[in-house]
Amino acid sequence: MNTLLIIGDSVVWGQGLAAEHKTASLVAQHLGAKMKMLAHSGAKIGIRDSYMVTMPSGEVPCFFPTILQQLQAFTGDSTQVKWVLMNGGINDVEVQRVFNPMIPQFELELHTRNYCGRDFLTLLQQVVSRLPNAQVLVMGYYPVLGLQSRPQGVEALFSLVHGVKFAPLFAADTFRNELVEHCLRFWKLSTGLLRGAVEQVNRAAGKKRAIFVDSGMDEANAAYAPQSLLWELDLNDPDKAPDEMVAERLAACELVAAGDLQKHQCMLSAAGHPNVAGAAKMAEQCIQALEVANMVQTGR
Repeated sequence: MNTLLIIGDSVVWGQGLAAEHKTASLVAQHLGAKMKMLAHSGAKIGIRDSYMVTMPSGEVPCFFPTILQQLQAFTGDSTQVKWVLMNGGINDVEVQRVFNPMIPQFELELHTRNYCGRDFLTLLQQVVSRLPNAQVLVMGYYPVLGLQSRPQGVEALFSLVHGVKFAPLFAADTFRNELVEHCLRFWKLSTGLLRGAVEQVNRAAGKKRAIFVDSGMDEANAAYAPQSLLWELDLNDPDKAPDEMVAERLAACELVAAGDLQKHQCMLSAAGHPNVAGAAKMAEQCIQALEVANMVQTGR
C-alpha cells in the first residue's frame, strides 16, 4: 500500500484532535493510503540542531525530534511514499516572539524569513531528494488572532503563551492591536515564503514535486472571531482545556515530570490550533490541491 508520510509541527500533527479527526487521517482515508505520522507538537525545522529527545506523546510540545530529524528517522521504503504532508517554521521563529508586541515587526519578519524561507527551503529540498516518488503537500499557517478576535480572547491567549497575567506596559487597546498585527504579519509573510520555497523546488526539479496548500482560513476563522475554526479557551473558565486529547496530554506531562507552569501550558496547548471543523477544512484544501495537480498532469 502507498504511504502518506507526515512530518512537521502541531498543525499537521493535529494538536488536541482524536486520531479520526486529524487532517492527516482524513487525507489518508481519501487517498486509501497507509499513514506514517512522525510530526509532533512543538517541532522546529532544526537545520542547525543535533540534540535529540522524545516525549511520551506527540501532544506534548517539544522542539525535538526536529522536522529534519523526523525525515531522517523514516526507515521505510522511500519508493513507497507517494505523498508527504508537511509544514514547519513557527517554532523556530518561536510562538512567544509572534505573541510579543514589544518585539519590533522588523525583528519578527527577519526571523520569519530566516526560518519559513531559508531553512524551510533547505528542508523541502531534502524531502524531495530523499523521497523521489512523492507528491509533497506543504501546508500553510493561518491567523491565530485577527482584527475580528474578541479582546478578552486576545488577552487569554497572550496569558497562556507567556504564563503571566495580561498586564500591558502601555495602552491595552494598542497592546492588543500590536499583538494581532504580529499574528497577521507572521501568517501573511510565512504564507508567501512557504509558497516561494515550493516554487523554487519545482523550478529546480523541472516538474511539480511540491504543492503549496493554503490552510483555507482567514481572519474570520481566527480564535475568538465570529467563524472561528480553532480551539478556544472558555473565557469564563480559562483553565479548562477545550479539546479532545487533554487526558492523554496531561498523563504524558506527568511522565516527564513537568513543572506546574509547564503542566498548565501543556494542558491548554491545543488552544489556537485547528478544531475538528478546522482540521476538516485543511483536509479539504489538501484533497482539492491534489485533484487540481493531478488534472494538470493528465491534461484534463
